[in-house]
Amino acid sequence: MQFVADTLGVKIKTKAWDDEGKLPYYFINHYEFRKASFDGEPCILMKPKGELVNLVALKKHISRVREVELLPVVLDLDEITARWRKSLIEAKIPFAAPPCHIYLPFLGVALFNRYTSINRPTETLMPSSQLLLFHYLYQAIPKLHTGETADIFGISSMQISRAVKQLSALDLVFDSKDGVRIIISSKERGRDLFEKAKPYLLNPVRKKIFVDNNELPTGLPLSGHYALSELTMLGKPSTVTYAFYGNIRKINGADLLVDQNEQAEVEVWRYNPTVLSNYPGVVDILSLAASLLSDDDPRVEQSIDELLSEVWR
Repeated sequence: MQFVADTLGVKIKTKAWDDEGKLPYYFINHYEFRKASFDGEPCILMKPKGELVNLVALKKHISRVREVELLPVVLDLDEITARWRKSLIEAKIPFAAPPCHIYLPFLGVALFNRYTSINRPTETLMPSSQLLLFHYLYQAIPKLHTGETADIFGISSMQISRAVKQLSALDLVFDSKDGVRIIISSKERGRDLFEKAKPYLLNPVRKKIFVDNNELPTGLPLSGHYALSELTMLGKPSTVTYAFYGNIRKINGADLLVDQNEQAEVEVWRYNPTVLSNYPGVVDILSLAASLLSDDDPRVEQSIDELLSEVWR
């Protein structure tokens, strides 16, 4: 924060934040917190230890911090892109990043110089990459031989090779060889690896349609909010949701719900929703979580957290 003091000519004091222990473990693991004062104006500095989460999640995290102590929360960033700067300002989220990107609305300050160009991958995982990553996470082992995964997923060995390359390029896994067999491993495990992968996760749902109950294909797994309600204490939606993978022309569906008693919601998936299933008749938990990441309902977020805790219990 010295660059802020030098730029604004204010006196900044920082100290440990005594109440950070009241936050969930995830927060302590992914952010550093300090209590600060800008010429006597108190605030909480929140410094990400890695990549920023998406904006919806970031708002929730800041809101949770403010529940512990009702003070302005300032993002302490090492760098910032033009896109993030615009998004944070529109969301009225205070931040500071060197050399001179300072947005402190509670002090009436907004100063910026040229944007920083950050060379980072912004791609989304391919379906095969996401399947491979989730399969590795479910195995809960240090190393995974990828040789049999093509058969498990019903895809080609070439697709698995491409998946390994993408996951390695995004620094989510390391790849090595045991003879001709490809092995993947990661320095992060379990929930930490899942959280690191979040910015790149693919929403497995390509499209949603509504299908008459008497025209539904047999054996479709539950998905969406309905699946979440089956696995947690979340209240059940009025419309049942299923996941479908295959040729959409085989389903006679409509874009609008006409009668919730006579129709079901069908999510058309980008990959087979059953190959990693943890529970009979329900899509797998990690893919379900990926499909609901953009949902900003706190009840949904809490239910997903409960399920993810079950995965790595």
